[in-house]
Amino acid sequence: MKKKILFVISSLQSGGVSKSMINLLNVIDKEKYDIHLLLMSTKNAVFDVYIPNNVTVHTDSRIEALTSGVRGLKFLITHGHIVYFFLAVIRILLSPINKSFSGLFLSKILPTHDEKYDCIVDFNGQHQLYYMIDKLNSRKKITFFHSDYSKWSHYYYADKKYFPKTDKIFTISDICVKSLINFFPQQRDKIAKMENINDSLVINELSKSPCTIKSASLVLMTIGHVQFSKGIDIALDAAYGLQKNNIDFIWYFIGAIKDDEYIRKIQDSSLRDNFIFLGIQPNPYPYLKQADIYVHPSRLEGKSIALDEAKILCKPIVVTNFSTVRDQFEDRFNASICEMNGTSLGDSIIELASDRTLRENYIQNLQNNIPDNRSQLEILYKVFEN
Repeated sequence: MKKKILFVISSLQSGGVSKSMINLLNVIDKEKYDIHLLLMSTKNAVFDVYIPNNVTVHTDSRIEALTSGVRGLKFLITHGHIVYFFLAVIRILLSPINKSFSGLFLSKILPTHDEKYDCIVDFNGQHQLYYMIDKLNSRKKITFFHSDYSKWSHYYYADKKYFPKTDKIFTISDICVKSLINFFPQQRDKIAKMENINDSLVINELSKSPCTIKSASLVLMTIGHVQFSKGIDIALDAAYGLQKNNIDFIWYFIGAIKDDEYIRKIQDSSLRDNFIFLGIQPNPYPYLKQADIYVHPSRLEGKSIALDEAKILCKPIVVTNFSTVRDQFEDRFNASICEMNGTSLGDSIIELASDRTLRENYIQNLQNNIPDNRSQLEILYKVFEN
């Protein structure tokens, strides 16, 4: 009889965690496991089209409204959920005061999902973790944390109470493991690395889909949310440097636009014809394949899926020196690692664009080390079976 496994995730809107979830659902052994997904929000679920047919999806409009902040209040009041409405208001007021208390409060007011499972995997952490522990029923409970905890410790007060109640705490890189152990030394034996799943065969196949991009002497590509934490301001400063050096370039951005102020700045500047924002793309790979250089100006990453995808397609890469970057790259071997400012980023782009030998060396080294880590699933299977 198949073991019944539930994955819990906040949404499949965009970003690396959503994409990692989809990759995992597509390669996990469904002959051996009965796979379920509790999707807390279906709004703008770009990647839901990639959920396999043999995965059972669970949704709850009350959970969706309660986790949607102010946007969910209208649904609660118009559908007669008066108590939930007032509880949601309290949670919204708590959020800017203390994220830990807000996350704990949210988990307490979410309605229970009554099915019983052999194992539940919280794929997001925070209020999903607390909800899994307090209100979901299974023999084993696993949580994931997808970043460097030292850069995202807002929920420490709550996490230190709930991590001990889990059977396993997974994160996605060696540096992320060390960071978690530093914050939670008592949980050392539970903390382990399981990388994001990448399927190189699927990515290469999807990259063959047709797409049209604007021509220029240099085509740059960035995948990720358009916001400060992902370095849109650094990219803007770098672009001014490229323009000053008379570089003919087009810079494509794929991802949700979170900081409109930077879009307005670009539209009102001399760079308005150099930046193209494509928004969320379920299949970004044809665009990525046609780029000359992939640029990742982020301030913060756990282990970036977008960078792994650029590695799979063997694109020359310029990446900022965020805390976990050396879990994925060796400077001057398979990428140019630059400082976290526009001048350094622009100089690295110009150097790589003008140095054909350096680009070819990166491409060759990437081709010799294509990341395809479906074997990482064995780490998860071992927990399921023990």
